[in-house]
Amino acid sequence: MTNEALNPALSLSLRLLEQKSYHSLTYELLAVLNEFEEIEDAFSYELFTLSRDIEKREDYSLRRFPMSLDDSEDDENTQLMNRIIMSHKGGVYEINDDQQTYHVLDIFENVKPRRLVLIRGKLKHESIPIVTALFQVYERLVVLLDSKERDNLTHLHNRQTLDIILDQVFDFYSKREALDDKKYSWVAILDIDHFKEVNDTFGHLYGDEVLIIFSRLIEQTFRHTDFIFRYGGEEFLVIVNRLEKNEVEAALERFRKAVTNYDFSFGSITVSIGYTIINPKISQRVLLELADSALYLAKNNGRNQVVYSDHGDRRIDNANDVEFF
Repeated sequence: MTNEALNPALSLSLRLLEQKSYHSLTYELLAVLNEFEEIEDAFSYELFTLSRDIEKREDYSLRRFPMSLDDSEDDENTQLMNRIIMSHKGGVYEINDDQQTYHVLDIFENVKPRRLVLIRGKLKHESIPIVTALFQVYERLVVLLDSKERDNLTHLHNRQTLDIILDQVFDFYSKREALDDKKYSWVAILDIDHFKEVNDTFGHLYGDEVLIIFSRLIEQTFRHTDFIFRYGGEEFLVIVNRLEKNEVEAALERFRKAVTNYDFSFGSITVSIGYTIINPKISQRVLLELADSALYLAKNNGRNQVVYSDHGDRRIDNANDVEFF
């Protein structure tokens, strides 16, 4: 890198280094890239693989950053992104499509999910080393933050990322003057029944096996548009997005049955689930307390069941009856 490029690269890199989360880091990278005169636009994507066979289009799914809960799966770059995914695995490279030049940062290793940054526009000669340096800094920070924001055992998001993601979901609903459909977001807390007995009887290695398998069952049951966390110990939390009440109830019940029917190496386990609707007019603390109170009822009433908690004495039997504003 020339001396002329070194100072701008360092200055812009410092803006990335100041970020404390993947969310803020990616926002800042896109903002920095869009300050380049020759860059028409910049995009960031996450790639979720649904099976080991990446050659099959239906076995992976793209999520654009930042995710709008209303977004459809496809956007104006979908065909190009499919081509990139099929032909490249990692690195920084240039690609042309319909006489348009793109630059790609493809973070393939040591992260989950795979991350891709797409730049539309032909970079000037003097901008190439600066953007390349930014990509290198961003890649290292993504790997670092990914390990920081995920649970070491299950590789799900850990509890410290919950506030950040809940803020995004709250923001989505609070910006709406009215909800024009019956689809909402929901918080569910999932607790493995009698997990202490597994540890005490079979040892912590078996307990870890249960937690890993349990987390995989969650990933298989819920969608990539939902958010999954290891909440603490044997508790997990799922933010289920844009479903009606009967649909989220069915999804949670489907997961409960998947756990019950799974043949663990020592036998079987069950799960108790408490959930509530996300209302931006209440605090995150109250929201989590409502879900936790529903979980408490599920465990006290015999376990191995799904229980709903509303936002007051009035039980919500139809999500369309909820008054947010």
